[in-house]
Amino acid sequence: MTNDVEKVVEELRDAVSYILRQYNDKTTRLDMGKDLEVIICVESPGGVVHDFGLAADQLARLRETGKENSDISLTVCVDKVAASGGYLMACQASPGQLFAAPYAVIGSIGVLRETINVHDVLEKYGVRPLLLTAGDAKAPLTMTNKVTEDNLELVQQNLERVHEAFRDTVSTNRGDAISESFDKVTSGDVFLGKDAVGCGLVDGLKTSDEYIFERIQAGDRVLRLHKYDKNRINIHFSPLDLLLLKSDGRMGKAVQTLIRIGSQVMKVGGLVGAIKLLDQNYQASNRRRLQDDI
Repeated sequence: MTNDVEKVVEELRDAVSYILRQYNDKTTRLDMGKDLEVIICVESPGGVVHDFGLAADQLARLRETGKENSDISLTVCVDKVAASGGYLMACQASPGQLFAAPYAVIGSIGVLRETINVHDVLEKYGVRPLLLTAGDAKAPLTMTNKVTEDNLELVQQNLERVHEAFRDTVSTNRGDAISESFDKVTSGDVFLGKDAVGCGLVDGLKTSDEYIFERIQAGDRVLRLHKYDKNRINIHFSPLDLLLLKSDGRMGKAVQTLIRIGSQVMKVGGLVGAIKLLDQNYQASNRRRLQDDI
């Protein structure tokens, strides 16, 4: 997937909608087996609040459907990093279904805002920046306005409100599982996967490859859901696809069906969909903008 997080969120929304449509379609549902488990591989260090909040809400659709129906669940695997906004997404996993590799980076449950203020430099050279606002709390901190204690306090209050909302989400989704002090694990600190399992931020230690292989060994029908580009003739198979093609029995007989949705074509992911969310270089490239990040 693209590193553009807005595009990733859009693709995630489409994928979740597609899975839920297939799940709710009775005729298709019969072909998907008795129980439906969706595996999401999350890899992100976080970013802008509204982007990752929306991405987490998309995963929450699967989690909430699972609360209403015992035959669908959401499993989240973290191989490298699910920090800040990435963890906001990861903690949407169904109870007991959040796994991380031993050295994955987990947590960073906090909020930040970073900017450079050049007001004093401009003033030194006789440049007078003008900022007109309506409302005392409008744009309290910009690159060019004068920094005051009142403005800093307003920004800090905004950050605290976002942090509290973040903590509430973690408490709702992970509250019973967290064994350490809740204030300690939601202070913005980061944990290795092997430590995160001890304090309840994740449920178990294993890579996504290990977990998917376990499902295959258990006899589950495991297929991948991914976007299909109709303009490409050659389809590249992953090692998992090749394993399925070579396997015997029910898994080896799994048929991938092409279903047209509007102008796009998606390949059916069957019982388990795996979606890789790649957000590398996103956080660094967006630090130049003035915004709250998680």
